[in-house]
Amino acid sequence: MQILFHLGAHCTDDGLLIRSILKNRVRLAEEGIGVPGPGRYRELLGEASTTLRGEPAHQETETAILDAIRDDETAERIILSNDNFLCRSDVVLGADGLYPKAQKSAWLRQCLPSHDVEFALAIRNPATLVPELLRNSGEDEEALDDVPITDLIWSDVIGDIAVANPGARILVWCHEDTPFIWSEIIREVTGHDAFTEIDGEFDMLERIISPEGMTRLTEFLDAQQMISQAKRRRAVSAFLEAHAINEAVEEEIDLPGWSDDTVTMLTELYEEDVQRLEHMPDVTLFTP
Repeated sequence: MQILFHLGAHCTDDGLLIRSILKNRVRLAEEGIGVPGPGRYRELLGEASTTLRGEPAHQETETAILDAIRDDETAERIILSNDNFLCRSDVVLGADGLYPKAQKSAWLRQCLPSHDVEFALAIRNPATLVPELLRNSGEDEEALDDVPITDLIWSDVIGDIAVANPGARILVWCHEDTPFIWSEIIREVTGHDAFTEIDGEFDMLERIISPEGMTRLTEFLDAQQMISQAKRRRAVSAFLEAHAINEAVEEEIDLPGWSDDTVTMLTELYEEDVQRLEHMPDVTLFTP
């Protein structure tokens, strides 16, 4: 059986991806894809991984975990999601950069050691990620005193996951791209048939496009026959430009000590980082 752990990351979709996937739970089950409710496994896996501490679960333990998680014993693929699988949001940033506990992803894998495991996560420009992490945690800029902001490198995080989980596929996409590839991300994560119609394909866009814009976009797409993904993305881009909800797409970066040059520098480092990810073994970087 295949098991995919969606690791977040924090401050990307905020749980929207698993909620969108759950809308298709019955349909996906018909294809052998299990999507258990998060309440069935988040605490369970946290306790099990902490107890095992990277040691592979015995068969009896693994069977008990699976029995508690899955609805259908015939499922060939199971999707599990939790932003806190690697750590809580207040320890995402540390003296060693982003997600200093990324190697604990192996603790998850060892909860179900006899099955094929994949990981998936969205990454985000540290220039916008860091301010939101601080806002969400209620901390101020002093929390960054020991954090080297030029070392907030996602390829290091992905590299730690890869080293800790040899041979495991790691699916990665940029948070900034999600409005354009949301339905494709759902398909990549679940592995459902490309011809399966799914609900929730506009869930991300509905956060940032006005209701009038969404109506016009869906009417346009419904009128197209066999529209290509490239044309679909161009349509989304055009409607987003014309109908975006300004406060939803304009990210305010207001941290004492951060200048425009700081934001530009972090953005350039992020763009270089994304390019590195394209060439990493066992990493699938999903882009528009």
